[in-house]
Amino acid sequence: MTWLRRKKTEAARAATFAELRSAKTSEIESGEKMAEDKEDQLAQTDNDLAEAKEDLGQTQKQLAEDTTFMNNLKKMCAEGDANFEERKNSRLKEIQAVAETIEILTGDEAKDAMDTTFSLVQVSSTDKLRREAAAVLRRSRNVDLSMLATSVELDAFTKVKSMIDKMIETLKTQQADEVKKNDWCKAELQENEMTTMKTKDLKADLEAKSGQLENSIKTLAEEIEKANLDISNLRVELQRASENRKKENLDFQRVVADQTATAEILAKALDRLANFYDEAAFAQTKKQTPPVAQMEYKKSSGAGGVMSMIEKLIYDTKDITAESKKTESEAQAAYEALVADTNESIKDLMAAVTSKTKAKVKAKKDLSMTQDDLADAVTELEELGKYNADLHAECDYVLKNFMIRQKARQEEIESLQQAKQILNGANLS
Repeated sequence: MTWLRRKKTEAARAATFAELRSAKTSEIESGEKMAEDKEDQLAQTDNDLAEAKEDLGQTQKQLAEDTTFMNNLKKMCAEGDANFEERKNSRLKEIQAVAETIEILTGDEAKDAMDTTFSLVQVSSTDKLRREAAAVLRRSRNVDLSMLATSVELDAFTKVKSMIDKMIETLKTQQADEVKKNDWCKAELQENEMTTMKTKDLKADLEAKSGQLENSIKTLAEEIEKANLDISNLRVELQRASENRKKENLDFQRVVADQTATAEILAKALDRLANFYDEAAFAQTKKQTPPVAQMEYKKSSGAGGVMSMIEKLIYDTKDITAESKKTESEAQAAYEALVADTNESIKDLMAAVTSKTKAKVKAKKDLSMTQDDLADAVTELEELGKYNADLHAECDYVLKNFMIRQKARQEEIESLQQAKQILNGANLS
């Protein structure tokens, strides 16, 4: 009985140790997982901080460049406005001076002075050239040329020629400026169109990439959830297997104890029977044969069968004990294999969870960057659209009427050149 009690105590201690070991193992695994999660969070935070600093530097640099561009643009616009006002005032003064000159030349005093200064032949020849030159200038509907035609009729040749040269030079400058403007408008519109197409393609690519990343994040989240559920199920199954193993071990110990006790009891009973029949046989060999014949005393004929049956029972208990030990050994080996396989599966699943968690964090980061790039692309498309509208407002008239204006201005230049040739004495008829 002391041996049986010691077995039970040892079994209880083993069960307590197994439970404590399982609990501590779970605590260690939880601590390791928490440490890995904290390391991942620290790495992600450091990465986000570095990217934020880089974005801040780029934003500050872009802000400085935009501020410089805005200041230069304001300065250029201010200078352009000032130059325009200056040209406008100069043109108004020039028109006023020409009008006053015409008024002076058409006055009575000027006519009387001309009549006394020039001879009849000179006046006639000069008037003819002036009228021809004026007629050539009046072919154009340009107001400036019409005013110049009036000046040709009234002013001296030298001054008129100088005015013609200046107007020709101005017209050529305007002609060249308009060519540059036309080329610039075409180039800007083409570049705007190409940039818009590229930005639309980029926007489409970013939208596709964003969709792929969202699907990846969803898939990873589902796989992580499934892996955690599998880990939980495996741990429950392992706990259930541990409890079954404890129960089987207790049954094994009870069977062994029972068979051992039964064998001891049967062995004592067999010894007692063997001692009894051995003593009876010995006593019978020692007694004297009485003078009177008596009935001979014999052992019970069933004693041998009983003792054989007891011996068989003892052998059966040994067989049962050996079979129980074999079954226990196989069950323990199977349990240890199950524990090893389960722990390996849990380890693999936890590694997969860690890997997929990192992949999910990276995918979320890529998605955030892609969405930022997509927002930038949308903003850029809006700005390109506004700039395209501004270009059309500024350039449509120039592009539509370019050839007409070039032709008309060229005709004005040719009219001025013909007028100058006439004033130089050429006959263009």
